[in-house]
Amino acid sequence: MKRIFPKIKSFVLKNKWWTALIVLIVIILLFMIFGGKKTPIVESVIVEKHNLVEEVSTTGNVKPLSDLDLSFETSGQVSRVAVSIGDKVYQGEYLASLSNADLVASVEQAKAGLKIAQANLSSGLVTSKSSLNDALVSLQSKITDAYSKLDDAIRNNVDQLFTNPRTSNAKITIALNNSQLENDINTSRYQVELSLNDWDIKGSSLPVDTAYSYLDQIKTFVDKVALGVNSLTTSSNLPQTTIDGYKAAVSGARASIALAYSNLNTANTAYNSAKINYDLNISENSSGTMSVQEATVEQAQANVDAAQARLNQSIIVSPINGVITNVNAKVGQTMQSGLTAISIISLGQYDIESYIPEVDIAKIKIGNIATTTLDAYGSDTFFQTSVIKIDPGETIIGGVPTYKVTLKFTSANDTRIKSGMTANLDILTEQKNDVISVPSRSVYSMDSAKYVKLVDPKDKNKTIETKVITGIRSVDGYVEIVSGLKEGDIILASYNL
Repeated sequence: MKRIFPKIKSFVLKNKWWTALIVLIVIILLFMIFGGKKTPIVESVIVEKHNLVEEVSTTGNVKPLSDLDLSFETSGQVSRVAVSIGDKVYQGEYLASLSNADLVASVEQAKAGLKIAQANLSSGLVTSKSSLNDALVSLQSKITDAYSKLDDAIRNNVDQLFTNPRTSNAKITIALNNSQLENDINTSRYQVELSLNDWDIKGSSLPVDTAYSYLDQIKTFVDKVALGVNSLTTSSNLPQTTIDGYKAAVSGARASIALAYSNLNTANTAYNSAKINYDLNISENSSGTMSVQEATVEQAQANVDAAQARLNQSIIVSPINGVITNVNAKVGQTMQSGLTAISIISLGQYDIESYIPEVDIAKIKIGNIATTTLDAYGSDTFFQTSVIKIDPGETIIGGVPTYKVTLKFTSANDTRIKSGMTANLDILTEQKNDVISVPSRSVYSMDSAKYVKLVDPKDKNKTIETKVITGIRSVDGYVEIVSGLKEGDIILASYNL
């Protein structure tokens, strides 16, 4: 041994590089032999039951429920535009019209032709039908006369108590002690204006039932005004002479309304009587000899209807309650049919449109509730929405098939909501309580199946590759286990192939 160590020492001193290389190789071999046998520490979890919530998160844009471009059905020169951008309008409200004097004349000419056809009928069934036609003409005349009386009663008598009486901002100028009555009067005034406008447009063709309905509405309105006026007391700003003037104006309006009722009732009773008599003659007359004359009258009536339809094509009325967003029509301008004259969006009613990728669309169903935020108000302000429509056809966005989903706001007429706002949606697609589940990272796929590493209950140092069937994937990182595991099993918390 005494000879060996000196030789080794001499070799090391003479061959330092070789010595270092040999030492490095020995260290590597020792690490491979002893260090490689160490078992890594792996985290495990116990299989338990959890409450799971599945959501689809996406973004969308706020859209008005209705976004309409209105146009004239015929070409012509614009004679009147009654609205401006930003105006609130109501369904049936008059918006604009073309010069239509010739169309009005055509309607009157067709009506004259109808009267001539009716006059050509004679005796028996013909006489009864002529009487019916006369009664109808009289009834239509009373409908027109009733409008005149109501127009005078409201716009000439009652309106002296209002500011902006023919707009949605109508306000009664006298201070009433009853705030509810005052609000009712202000709201009712504009509704009365809509009824009068509709009556003015339809004229004698207004159905008698509608005429009675408008009469009832206007009578109720004037009665409320009378109630307010009769409660007034004199003051330095309101002398008795002024109060007496208000009372006289309202009294005159009520008298006109009562007379309109009376005249309309008389004409309607006469028309109903003539109708009964005509129907009786129809049943008694089976010879058919009057069919040609009656066909002539029917043709004349059809001419009246056609002329009225052409007149209506020169008028635009609002089909919805909404807000005017654009007005292209200008008085004196020639408008072509089909070109947008006025644009309108629905008032206070909005939807959200979102495009969902195909990987998530199968999860979403009509009625799903969504928690929604709008960028304009930050992530702490929530709006409730629900799914109301899912388009069956795809929309390709960036080369990926998506499907348009429409959601509605649960609370209508929220003034914070504006068209075009960006919405962030968490759509609740499914919720399960007390179901067996494991962390999503513990499940891996292989050969189109899903597995977990189950710790062998007999040998804690071994694992068993166990096939599982999964269900919904929760937003908190857990996935439902439908089969393959039971509560209390221990698995590896994560696995990397």
